[in-house]
Amino acid sequence: MFTSSIVLGLMRFFGMLLVLFYMNRKWINQSASNTFTEFLVHQWFKYGSIVGIVIFVTVQLNIYDLLNCFLILIFIIIIDSIGIHNIKSHVYFDDKIKAIIHKLLKRIELHKSLSSWIVFKKNDSVLKNIFFELALFLNLAVITFVSRYYFFRYDLYSLSNMWILDLEKINAFDAQHWFLDDMALGGDLAFVNFYSKITAVSPEIALQSIGILESILLSLLLFWMMRKITLSNYFAPIVAALSFALIYTLIPININFLLQTKSTFLALTFAFPAMVYTLKPDLLKIRKLNYFICFIVVFIVIGLIDLFTLYILLPPFFVISIFLTSRILRKRFWIGIGAYIVAAAIILGVYALACRHFETDFFMFMHANLLSVNSYTYIPQLVLPLNKLLNYYIISALCGILCLLKFTFYNKENWKAAIAFLLYFISLIFMGFLKNPWIDPDLLIQSLSAFIPIVIGINAAIIVRIFKPVAIKMEKFNKYAVTLLVITIVCSAVYYQKNAIDQFSESDDVPKQVLQVYDKISHNYFPYSYAVVNDNSTQAISAHKHYFMNYEDFLNEYPKQDSIYFKNIRNPKFFKKNPQNVIPKSVLLFVFNSKEPSPFAENDSLTKTLINQMEILKKRGRKIELFYANKNFKVYEIINEPKSSKISDLIF
Repeated sequence: MFTSSIVLGLMRFFGMLLVLFYMNRKWINQSASNTFTEFLVHQWFKYGSIVGIVIFVTVQLNIYDLLNCFLILIFIIIIDSIGIHNIKSHVYFDDKIKAIIHKLLKRIELHKSLSSWIVFKKNDSVLKNIFFELALFLNLAVITFVSRYYFFRYDLYSLSNMWILDLEKINAFDAQHWFLDDMALGGDLAFVNFYSKITAVSPEIALQSIGILESILLSLLLFWMMRKITLSNYFAPIVAALSFALIYTLIPININFLLQTKSTFLALTFAFPAMVYTLKPDLLKIRKLNYFICFIVVFIVIGLIDLFTLYILLPPFFVISIFLTSRILRKRFWIGIGAYIVAAAIILGVYALACRHFETDFFMFMHANLLSVNSYTYIPQLVLPLNKLLNYYIISALCGILCLLKFTFYNKENWKAAIAFLLYFISLIFMGFLKNPWIDPDLLIQSLSAFIPIVIGINAAIIVRIFKPVAIKMEKFNKYAVTLLVITIVCSAVYYQKNAIDQFSESDDVPKQVLQVYDKISHNYFPYSYAVVNDNSTQAISAHKHYFMNYEDFLNEYPKQDSIYFKNIRNPKFFKKNPQNVIPKSVLLFVFNSKEPSPFAENDSLTKTLINQMEILKKRGRKIELFYANKNFKVYEIINEPKSSKISDLIF
């Protein structure tokens, strides 16, 4: 059930993207360049960032919910599609209406069936390439998902203190709160809340899924980036994407917290396209004013998600880009830089006002949010010590730069963007040696885990370029070569990393089993018709779904409430005057019996007391059934009103 909910949420998310791509491809942009790759990156960069701003603004206005967000987004999309300059133009609307009517009448005259409105032309040769890329993209997404999901067995994040705090922050958005007492940024968790709403999964399932979704997005973005900054169409993009998705012994990533949401990773899903568009502004085919506004929105949402990315990672890249952007496109480059400066100033202003409102020191707030107490570097799976491994990456980047300089100045090829990323990668490593209190070394290493695949991909592109004559002859076998490449990388990753991964100890199963039961409960019971009795640490899971009762209240208060309720069950006037004495129609009681160390081990001492309590309730005539059982714990259902809580009973 738990696994299926995660998979179902991701399938719904990408299913929506596929439907939107179909509609865009069929009725808006039918050009050959409009592939799923381009569509995903462009729409995520443009509208994904707008979603972040909309969530932030609606929370401040106390109107945040899915319907309001959708209405605002639809309004923005309509305005963006029509164009602000066309809104007051009667000629524009007259021409559009005439074109639609003409197209409709032509189809009626030619007796075309209704299916012609939704089916692509069969003789469209471009479709073969589009479907091939779509299949490749989906395979990369599935490989990344399987790779990340495998590490659930080593996960230490689920139901940890950090997990509980993150879930409380996710629930706080529904209460119209952006900041909690710790004043930590929550932009990434705002996206988790929105994801849970649009995919109709619970917040805890969304929290379990978001780390996987971030990895999938980064993997797909790396594929797209390699296409834009190198001359390789498939080889380098696939190598870069699968390096991030599969190679754990060469990339410094914490396997025990692999599934934790990482604000830096989510911010980079917006920063990566921004970096490419900064170096190659002509890729974003919009007017200068729209270009400026689009970049402001993107940089603001990055600031809402992660200050480290906005103020530490991006500035060095812009400095390097000054020297490697085409002179012809220099105006747009400076428009992008201007947008960054404006957005950075807006973010400072917003947080200064927030600090004033919550009576928090501004510099302490900035310093605390530029550092991360939730991330630490534990990477024993690496084949070499980190410093030695980074030295090899620096050498490979320098060798790559030398090759690219030859291709650029001698062969007159366009490799400036790739050079910029290699120089930037080297600068990131040297930033780690600065020992600056405002630069978090753990966040820097976490960022490097996303940039190392870029270095690997660029070097792969250089190899393809060196063997260009062979590559040209192999072009007609592209699809077979791509398939073989993907299979080879996947098999090699599994075979050569098995021993390194096996050294990790599997984490405790109890937290994952508890979440699995909560997911099963939420699928089977009607909201607020039942209560759950469990450890205090799980109270956040109950928010907006059902009533919560801790063990102390169940043992000390519930027997009295049960007695009063059933004594007056046929006296509705009593409950109108004393609504506090109404008890849930069902009570689900967690009874732990695990002898292994776990977050719930302290509740083992209550097992006998809880069983005795259930025996007392049975003697009073209460029906008690076993809802779930495994070797670590059991869940009992105390039925106060038969067939009044389960969804199946209420429907059928």
